[in-house]
Amino acid sequence: MPDDKELKYIQMKLLIRFQFLYLYMGVMICVSCTNRNSGYGPDIYVPDTTFKVVGYLSTGNFNKLDLLELDKLTYLNLAFANPDAEGNLKADRNADIRPVVERGHELNLKVFISLAGGGRPDTVIWKSLLLPENRSAFIKKILDYTEVYKLDGVDVDIEWNLLPYLGDTYSPFVTELRDALHSRGKGITSALGATGLHKAVGKEALEAYDFINVMVYDKTGIWRPDDIGPHSPYSYAEEAIRFWTEERKIPADRIILGVPFYGFDFTPPARYISYKAIIEENTSFAYQDSVGRKYYYNGIPTIVKKTRLAKNKLGGIMIWEIASDAEGDLSLMRAIHQTLEAGDCEVITFFRDEDGDGYGDIAKPYQACSAPQGYVTNMNDKDDTNPKVH
Repeated sequence: MPDDKELKYIQMKLLIRFQFLYLYMGVMICVSCTNRNSGYGPDIYVPDTTFKVVGYLSTGNFNKLDLLELDKLTYLNLAFANPDAEGNLKADRNADIRPVVERGHELNLKVFISLAGGGRPDTVIWKSLLLPENRSAFIKKILDYTEVYKLDGVDVDIEWNLLPYLGDTYSPFVTELRDALHSRGKGITSALGATGLHKAVGKEALEAYDFINVMVYDKTGIWRPDDIGPHSPYSYAEEAIRFWTEERKIPADRIILGVPFYGFDFTPPARYISYKAIIEENTSFAYQDSVGRKYYYNGIPTIVKKTRLAKNKLGGIMIWEIASDAEGDLSLMRAIHQTLEAGDCEVITFFRDEDGDGYGDIAKPYQACSAPQGYVTNMNDKDDTNPKVH
């Protein structure tokens, strides 16, 4: 029998061994958390905790780049890219994304490629590439694409037109794509609906996204000619927040509130119409959300109100699509930027009073907490170059 001294020595050796084993298990657990798929290396992505302003730009509008106030964004999502049968990504219209990525980086924006998109993707190709035997090879090509074009991440915009064909292949694709991108320090986001999810979008996929761009528009549209009305009212934004934060339990700072820079013209033949085209008809339309039963859209007051909602409750605001904006003072992008810059206050719309007669110019609004020099609260001036006319 060992004496007390020997017994204590044995106990101490066992304790040291158990401590070492405990430390080793902790390290292995940590590695498994940050390196979910060992084929891609450790997770080196640094989460972005700032308030985000995400703007989508379709490849068909790259020619408008010089007209857009990109400096008011923090993220620029290029829409869209889709794979061929071999999994090689190609931007829509065979657009060259290089100069757009370079412009975004010059302005310190994070530039993402948005995959798929509503309505057009080839369901057969996507279904095939997401099968377990093809998935990793496809993801490697996506990763290579982001490296070649110096992209900061990928936005997965797989919508209801495609989801029914993917079934249980969607979530494994998203989680493995997250591992691949995070191993290079790149981000992964998604565009998903306002108040509903297809069953293919599982909890593990939602948790994989760094943040989710919630498309709070198209509640109705020209595809519903008997349901004429607002497609993106303020109440819809409130519904979306409840759905994502209360029902789906996604942290509010990972939810980005989507707003439209377009509307619907329900007069036959019904069509999409940009905010820019609407206010070109009449400047006063910038302060409305509808024109009779013809146009339905979001004007400046609603965009300001939604921006304040996002700022107070969520992680950011998203725009589809920035090329539909007006230029100059009536820009919705400017209204968003000014509202965010105003700080924590009840933002008021002021109007430029160029001739100093106390009456403001309807075409020159500014969002602020208090009146900037040379601005007033009314927009009743008919000629802001003549103090005798108002």
